[in-house]
Amino acid sequence: MTGVTSRPTSGRHGLRWIEWFCVGAALFLFSGALFPLLQAGPAGILTDGDRGSLRRLSLPIYALTVVLLIRRPALMGVALRRNVPMLLLILLPLVSAFWSISQTITLRRSVALLLSMGVAYLMATRFTPRQQILLLIPVLGGATLLSLIAAVALPHLAYMPDDHALRGIFLHKNVLGWVASYTVMLGLAAQHDTMRGIRQAGWAMLGIGSVAVALSTSATGLLSAMFGWSVFLSVRAITRKQGMARITVKLALLVTAIAVFSALFIGLLPLLEFLGKDATLTGRVPLWHLVDPEIVHRPLLGYGYGVFWSEANPVAWRIWEVSGWQAPHAHNGYRDLLLGVGSVGLVLFGLVTVRALRQGTDLCSAEPRQGWLWCVATIGASLAMNLSESTFLMQNDLMWVLFATAVLTLSLRHAELKGRVPAHLRLQQAAA
Repeated sequence: MTGVTSRPTSGRHGLRWIEWFCVGAALFLFSGALFPLLQAGPAGILTDGDRGSLRRLSLPIYALTVVLLIRRPALMGVALRRNVPMLLLILLPLVSAFWSISQTITLRRSVALLLSMGVAYLMATRFTPRQQILLLIPVLGGATLLSLIAAVALPHLAYMPDDHALRGIFLHKNVLGWVASYTVMLGLAAQHDTMRGIRQAGWAMLGIGSVAVALSTSATGLLSAMFGWSVFLSVRAITRKQGMARITVKLALLVTAIAVFSALFIGLLPLLEFLGKDATLTGRVPLWHLVDPEIVHRPLLGYGYGVFWSEANPVAWRIWEVSGWQAPHAHNGYRDLLLGVGSVGLVLFGLVTVRALRQGTDLCSAEPRQGWLWCVATIGASLAMNLSESTFLMQNDLMWVLFATAVLTLSLRHAELKGRVPAHLRLQQAAA
């Protein structure tokens, strides 16, 4: 091997199929598909013991991921060096144990975060964006399709017990909505592949994902799919221009994005009322009113990673009592970042995100058929999803792993695109 290379596949290494299996199995487990529903039954209630049993399912995947990463330490080193802001962001939760209000909880959850991040690093270093699409079609598309099949074959399990919205093989309709929204984006990304078979699979993903989003009635799933699609189209518009025309398009899209977000913040609640929806976003708005003063109390470093919404925090108990429900998180990823790792963590996250979107635009312009649009759309969808849900820096979470994978994949290749990496140190991933 010359420099930092990672050549294909079965002939020389013989373990390539294990990498595919390991990442695919990890993503399926992180999605929350099937196993939680089977454990909880129709009522959809998991006890602490149930959650412990489900966490143990991930242990073999963690062990295999660590082994696969250790086999190529130089490759891991390249991934770490080419995205130092991401490295600092995922180490910050571990460091936050020094000021956490519960060090035990912070340490346990930050270790779980690092282990699940191993899957993201493995996926980013060993799978090109095009290979990631090929891997995710059976994982996300398969889970979404099984959910639609379950609606017919197992209706007593596949529908929510209270409002009869489809949850499929997931514990809650919102989770199906999230996965289905990513299935839609997967279908959009596959449309730009050079192979006809992949494009056809993309059409199937678009159909399956759209139907599942609609049947789940998940507003967050719909929002993330629409926003991811908007980012997808915006990047395409930018990459098709050159010179001053590209700068003009960028400025126009920036102004449009600011206008849209301003309109959402100002007019979202009246719009929901007009449409007959819950203007509190199912209790989220009152919850945010209770959370925001607590953010102000610890603005710089937060309360410690993963600890604010634990039973060890008296403030959480007070919020639960006033709000009338035991929220597992703030239902807003940006607020939960501030609660856990403060403004330091939010600034780091912002740096990681802006850097990734800039790199993604460059790569889409240079190699439009190599799947980079999937990475950019994934980041955009995650940004929208976390307006009403919390997946940023979440351990064992599919949406965070996909976001992190996209960011790492972009940073790995961008330096080579700009010619800042000597030829003998360039990362060469397997060609599926």
